[in-house]
Amino acid sequence: MKNKIVVLLVVLLNVCFATARNGTAFSDNSFQSKYLNQTANYSIYLPPGYESSTIDYPVLYLLHGGGDNYKDWLLKGQAAAIADKTINSGEAPAMIIVMPDGIKNWYCNDYKNEFRYEDFFYEELIPHIEANYRARTEKAYRAISGLSMGGFGSLLYALKHPDKFVACYGMSVGLFSEARLLSGNTRTAPGQSWYGEAYFGPMTADGKLPEHWYKNDVFTLIRNMPDAQKRQVHFAIEVGDDELNRDQAESFLLMKDNDIPVEVRIVDGGHNWILWRKCLPNAMKFVGEAFLQERTLWGR
Repeated sequence: MKNKIVVLLVVLLNVCFATARNGTAFSDNSFQSKYLNQTANYSIYLPPGYESSTIDYPVLYLLHGGGDNYKDWLLKGQAAAIADKTINSGEAPAMIIVMPDGIKNWYCNDYKNEFRYEDFFYEELIPHIEANYRARTEKAYRAISGLSMGGFGSLLYALKHPDKFVACYGMSVGLFSEARLLSGNTRTAPGQSWYGEAYFGPMTADGKLPEHWYKNDVFTLIRNMPDAQKRQVHFAIEVGDDELNRDQAESFLLMKDNDIPVEVRIVDGGHNWILWRKCLPNAMKFVGEAFLQERTLWGR
């Protein structure tokens, strides 16, 4: 009987220990947005020890791709389990991970300024997270990442607002160069002259892309980035060798040509969740090293 009690206690202790080392994920959080004029949904991961601690944590904003939503990083991406493993192994520090709903997925304001997603992100979402969770509020403890269209969104935000993020990790970045869009080599909805017309507006009378596109074009932002901002963000791009295309390659080559430090990882894989589940620990490690000031913009 005594031996059975000892065994039972050991089992219970192991269960308690395992539970204590797991974070907590919520996929049904929301608040009302005045900028979107609708409910804003998001998922959130709170790291192991969050409930029992009193410290504030760095935050990684993790964007989903086109056609997905705020729940997919947790479901398809297994983000909570991956985050637990990455944090518990010591590869990355404990961090909060916020997975917002991109809704229309371009992550910027539309050309009519009716769907103001970028304004929502900075004026409502970040303040909401920092007011309702124990999140560090300094730029040095805020990072952004995302896959595919969310990879575009992460680069877009870090290039436009380098004062807001210490690190940016783009996965399988979904990009459309001016040449490809003007060539018509993209999917175009019936009645639209180019792929992004519904969101960025029609082409100009002389056949050029609208001004609103260039305001949110990663290539234009890289070319025009002021020298004083080029070393404000730690950039990294990870892409699968089976999906790598000219636009993706030109984005990081252009960053290097314009003296914007960027780490590039071309790995085995395609444009799918198998790859992105492998990317997430790398992203957490990368931004975590920036949070811990273990890397500099002049090299490790």
